[in-house]
Amino acid sequence: MAIIGHPAPDLARRIELSWFAAGTAGAGRAFYEVPPTGNATLILRVSSSGCRLVLLGAASEKTTIERDGSADYYGLSFRPGQLPRLADVHPAELLDGSMELSRLGGERVALLAERLHELSGWDARRRLLESLVRGAPPLVRDPRCRQAAAVIDASAGQITVEALAAGLGLTVRSLERLLLAELGIGPKRLARLSRLQHLLARLRSGGFANLAELAAAGGYTDQPHMIRDFKALTGRLPGAAGAGDMQRIKGAPRTRTVHRCRP
Repeated sequence: MAIIGHPAPDLARRIELSWFAAGTAGAGRAFYEVPPTGNATLILRVSSSGCRLVLLGAASEKTTIERDGSADYYGLSFRPGQLPRLADVHPAELLDGSMELSRLGGERVALLAERLHELSGWDARRRLLESLVRGAPPLVRDPRCRQAAAVIDASAGQITVEALAAGLGLTVRSLERLLLAELGIGPKRLARLSRLQHLLARLRSGGFANLAELAAAGGYTDQPHMIRDFKALTGRLPGAAGAGDMQRIKGAPRTRTVHRCRP
């Protein structure tokens, strides 16, 4: 069972969620489909076979991850465009990709795993992880790009590209070129992914009377529009049971696998 929490207030503009999933002795490995997202995710896996720290970039399409059910997982989910500089890489190179890290904030991965194990409670472990990314400069160096991504995220993807460009003092074409050059993804696609993530969060939390109300709150023109977009991005229907959760795959993965369990 996963523990999901929110970061310290001073990191809320960078980090959306922190989470921990404890392993169960003897549990096997399984594949899960993950919906596309504009977020980047830092994942630390700790198991008897070793430790692994992986940085997953934003995903423009649905992907697959392999999870070791016996391992402990720690994660930080960074808001679109707000990833700190944890490695010497251009942010656009991380789109639909990943890279392995040997250190976090100067801390070797094996030593970090030991320190996390010695701490009691998730809050203390979350604070340790956050302390190692707090001082890092932004990976996206152009402040206009970071601001554009932040506005899209804050609006749940409901701001138009025209309004976003005007607010930044840019033309629509200049805004598109800026985000494509820095993030590898354009503003329309980023807004679409942001709408999806907020829709998934609403599906998990509930609190809506019907799908029509859900579509209106999510900024979709109508219920059919929401259903079409959700199915196109996730392969599922928003009214299905567990539609907001990761889907365990029976059989071989049907999409690109971005994270494996090897040590």
